[in-house]
Formats: sequence, C-alpha cells, structure tokens
Amino acid sequence: MRADAAAALAALAETRTALLSGIELPSPVDGSVLEASGTGQPDLIREATSARRAPVPQALPDEPVYDAEAAADIQGNIVPGFNKDHQEFLFLRFGDLDDAREWVGWMAPRITAMDEVLDFRREFRALRLWFGVREPGLTATWTAVAFSFPGIAALAGDADAQAFGDQSFRQGLAERSTYLGDPTDPAQRGHRANWLVGGPDNEADALVIVAADDPKGLAAAVEEILDEAVAQGITLLHGQRGDTLPGNLQGHEHFGFKDGISQPGVRGRRSTSPSDHLTPRFLDAGDPHAELFAKPGQPLVWPGQFLLGEPRQHHQDPKTPAPASTAFPDWARRGSYLVCRRLDQDVAGFWELATTAAAAVGTTPVRLASMLVGRWPSGAPLLRSPAADDAALAGDEFANNHFLFDDDTRSSVLVDLPGYPGDTHRPATEDLLGQVCPFAGHIRKVNPRDSGTDFGAPADTFLRLMLRRGIPYGEPLAGVADPPPELESAERGLLFAAYMASIEDQFEFVTRRWANSPVQPHVGGVDPIIGQRDLRGDRRRTVDLPAADGSTTTIELPEDLVTPTGGGYFFAPPISALRGPLSGA
Repeated sequence: MRADAAAALAALAETRTALLSGIELPSPVDGSVLEASGTGQPDLIREATSARRAPVPQALPDEPVYDAEAAADIQGNIVPGFNKDHQEFLFLRFGDLDDAREWVGWMAPRITAMDEVLDFRREFRALRLWFGVREPGLTATWTAVAFSFPGIAALAGDADAQAFGDQSFRQGLAERSTYLGDPTDPAQRGHRANWLVGGPDNEADALVIVAADDPKGLAAAVEEILDEAVAQGITLLHGQRGDTLPGNLQGHEHFGFKDGISQPGVRGRRSTSPSDHLTPRFLDAGDPHAELFAKPGQPLVWPGQFLLGEPRQHHQDPKTPAPASTAFPDWARRGSYLVCRRLDQDVAGFWELATTAAAAVGTTPVRLASMLVGRWPSGAPLLRSPAADDAALAGDEFANNHFLFDDDTRSSVLVDLPGYPGDTHRPATEDLLGQVCPFAGHIRKVNPRDSGTDFGAPADTFLRLMLRRGIPYGEPLAGVADPPPELESAERGLLFAAYMASIEDQFEFVTRRWANSPVQPHVGGVDPIIGQRDLRGDRRRTVDLPAADGSTTTIELPEDLVTPTGGGYFFAPPISALRGPLSGA
C-alpha cells in the first residue's frame, strides 16, 4: 500500500462522533406498559423519558394498527431491526424433509418477534440519548430465519413456492448474478461459480441470523441451533461471523465510513397506545412535513414496501396507500423478502484510489473519499459540512440525515425534547449541479431524495427504499497504523442484508438501474462503492468529480472495490407459518 494511502487509512482511528446527551424522550406508553417491557430497569427508563405523555403525532387515517397477535407474528429483524454488534449468519441445507420440518417447528418459538424488539429499541434509545453513550447497558440475543425458493418448495410444496410473485426470488441470486453486473468470466473471483455459498452448486435452503450484544450469548445461541440442525440432518454450508468495528469506528463499514444512518421509517402503530408508532415520530404536528417524515430526513413509507399483504407506497402520492400485494400464499402475509450478499471490500485499493484521485482533483484523500461516499467518515453529510468533517453534526440524529439535493433544506419543527439544543448546524443548500456531493456519490446514487429520476417525480424514490440490516465481517484495516502483511491481505467486507416486498423493484432496480449506470438517475458515472459493469469481461468504470477550480475531472475505476463472494435471495415468513405450513403442522 502506498505510504500516503496508508497514512490516510490509519488516521481514521481519530474519527470522532459527539453523541447527544441529557435528552428526555416523551414516553409513548403508560407506566403499566413500561413495567411489562421485560428489561428489569423501569426506574432507569423513567429517568430517561419525560413524565409528559407524548402528543399524538400526525398520522394518516389509513395507517395500519398492529394488535398483539400481529406484533408477535412479524419477525423483529424486519421491523424494527436487530441492530446488534455481534451476529452470525448460518447458511443451511436440508436433508430429510420430515426432519427439516421438525427443525423448523423447533425454531418457531426461538424466533424474535417485532413486539419484543420494539420494546427493547425504545428503551435503548431513551437511555442512549439521556446518558450520551453508545451502549447504555441493555442486552439481548435474538434470532431470525428465512428460506430460499428451493427451501420453501421443499417445506411447503411447489404450488406454494410458485405462488410467490417475485420472479427474482424464484430464480435465485446465482441465476440473477450477471444481471446485477457481477463478473461473467468464471476466472474472476466474483463470478458466482467461485462463491463461498449461494452459487449454482451450494445454494442454501435456509438462512438463520443470530444477533447479540454479548459475544458469549451469541456463541451459546448459535451452538444450540446448530446442534439441533445437525440432529435433524441439516448441513451447515457456511457460517459467517459479523461484528461492528472497534473503538471510534463502531457502526462504520470497512472503508471507514459510518453506515446505516439513512433508514426509512415504517408507517403504522401498535394497539398498545395511540402514539406507539412502529417508527418513533419527532416532527411537531405544525411542521408541514409531519405527515411525510418521522424525523428530519427520515421518510415515512407504507409497510407494504417491506411486508407482503400490507398497504403499499403510491408512486405519486406518498400520503395515499396503494393496494396491497396478493402475489403470495396465504400463510406468507406479513413476511418479507431478504436479500443477502457477502461483499468483500478492497480497503487498501479504495484508499489508494482516493489518494491518487485527490491529487488529480486538487483536494485531500479524506475529502475525495468522502465525495465518493457522500458523507465524511463520521457520517456527517457533505451537503451540511462541505469543507470538513463535523463530529457534532454526525452525532445529532435529528440533523445528520436532514438534507436535500436539489433544493435548500428548510428547518424542521420538532416536538418538545427537553435537553435538545436544536439543530444549530449549517443548513444544507441546493446542490443541483453536483458540485458538493457528486452525482456519482454513493448516497446520491442509491437514494436521490428530492431529485427527479428516470422514473419520474421524487415520490417514486420512496418505492425503492429497503430496510438494511447489514454488518461488517473480518478484521479491520481502517485505523490501523503499519498493518502487517497478513492483516492487509485478509478478507474483510460487508454482510449486506436488506428486507423488502419486491426484490425486482427495490434491490435489483437500485443496483442495476442506478448504481451500475453511468447516466441514471443522473449523468456522472457509476456508483464508485457498489456499482458494477461487465461489458464482455471489461469491468472498467468511471466517475465524474468536481475539481477545486470548478471543472469536472473524470476518474477511472480500473478495479472492483467490492467483490461478491456469496449470498442468496430468501423469504422471511411470519412466525405463525413456522408453526404451521412450513413445519408440516
């Protein structure tokens, strides 16, 4: 690795995020619900939440209400997501089908439901914002499961498997691989024939995701699941451990950038309280965007974009639901498709590219790398901090995702949050020409926000959003000074995982039509992070970056910075289906 690239990479250890603290969140539930939440710390939670009951936020009349039965049926990694520091992905293949069905029935009571995760996440967030710490002391171990098309066909029969309307799911990731821009030459490492799991000859029937705050709890849960699987003749094709990066890079991916900041909010609420929304809402009813966003920069999306059979997003009016999908077997309602990709990252190559390109553009390697991503390493967006990283902005969850691309970003009116000083950071101004965040910048490629696209008005972009649940794997290189050769050459990357209601219209659309395209949603090159192009074996790509003198410099990306090495297309069923059709009951 070049010395200047190594220096930039090592300096990431100094990345800072100034977390908010002393903030009281309004409690969406009464005391009886708080006592029953199961964490054993109701007094501590009361200290971190205001005695005021939250005013009922703006909600639309058609938003669904999930009663106790529904909240206990939806898998918790779909909504609201596990978000644990330690996870294990277990790719499994069935043996005898009766034994496999028995294992599925055994798994059913061990799958974590939406209600448990919602309760935990609400209390975790309250404590984190009150004490200003990343880890406020609450711990849990959770489990999720999903099945490939062959797995569904084996458990429930061909007729039920064929009833799923998503063609991509029925074909599988390996069959769709080259459509996504993956290498077409079997000699290349990223070709599906070379995948560790999910290729033509090693497709998994099931994917189990175990997530925990404590590595010991994770190991114990994984051991129990695998022991039972082996007893039922099930084979572990591949097990992949994922962990958040250590120290100041907690929550970052291996290139060194904070990940997972921009997630859509899910419309709907539980029946426990009128203000107990699936996604907490912080915009005051008087804010003109209160019916569109949960908090500044977090759009509210109809749950049918993630859960089958629920009201879907309308392509023109985000306040009006579109009819629910019906292209699935009856037992699959409120399940979700899961895309999993094991993506190796060339960290040294990324920072060598950033160093070389920085000299051509006339900036620093860190700023050049941030232009490729659209955010600084801390997570602060370029649109709100064009000249330098901003630790305070990065740590302000009510400001770090509040920006547009084409228009000036107006201030938001929040509900009363005692202890919050308000969004005092530099506001984002319009970047219609891509002079601050390039059109090829990763966050602009995959989520154009207020920009019109090749598919129409900005409202269409809501249809493309996914619930991302990924985690890094491998030992970090970012932040390490003078890494030994064996560390530099070791595998590391991202276990990409995302839930959605249509693999074709969400994941594959964003990947193929936007990330891989040099001209969509805007002219300016491919996504330099995940974009792929394979023209008869030629995988060279370019990005256009604004130079210091106002001109545009075209940078060639000769190597793949991210290489697919496994994965699969899966379906995460409702928990009731594990006790019923999928276990042969």
